[in-house]
This record gives sequence, structure tokens and C-alpha cells, in this order.
Amino acid sequence: MSTKQRTMIAHHLIRFCILGAFGFYIVYLARTGMLVRFVEPNLVVAVKLSAIGLFATAIYQLQAAVQEWHGIEAAACDCNHEPSKSFAANLFIYGLFALPLVLGFIS
Repeated sequence: MSTKQRTMIAHHLIRFCILGAFGFYIVYLARTGMLVRFVEPNLVVAVKLSAIGLFATAIYQLQAAVQEWHGIEAAACDCNHEPSKSFAANLFIYGLFALPLVLGFIS
């Protein structure tokens, strides 16, 4: 397995974790009744439905990681882009998404 494959697998798994965590956070807020503290009451249903989309996208990222692991070529849509080669840039970008999750779960 090449370094490029390992890198792409890691990126897909990080995306899977972040998307899944956002979905679980929405479900957590809905189950505890705290969702209305963050969202307009008229939009609660839409936000709950968005959790389904987040879970679906997370599953897609997991599937992409598994396909990369097995060496299966991705679809020929050419819609994916290479992540930055800079560790600091990747840490910053993923941190922008992970920080609100961490703050939400610890509060």
C-alpha cells in the first residue's frame, strides 16, 4: 500500500468521524430537548432531517476509505480533490470542524 493510499484512507476516516459526530450531536440535542436553544423552533424538523444527511455522507466517507483500502478505483466522476500535503493546513481545516464539536460535547 502506497503512502498516498494511506493518506487518503486517513482523510476519509477523519471526515467520517467528523460527519458522524455532527450527526450524533444533533441527535443528542434533539433527545435531550436542548436543540431549541440553538435552532429556531420552526427549523427543528429540518435540522433533525439534516442529521440523516450527515449520517449518509459519513457512511459514504467510510465506504470510500474501505474502497481505497482494497485498492478499488473511485468512480470516474473526477469530483474528488487531493487534500493539502501540509500537515498544518489539514490540522487547521479539520480543527475548524472539530472544535465546535468538542466544545458542544463538553458543555
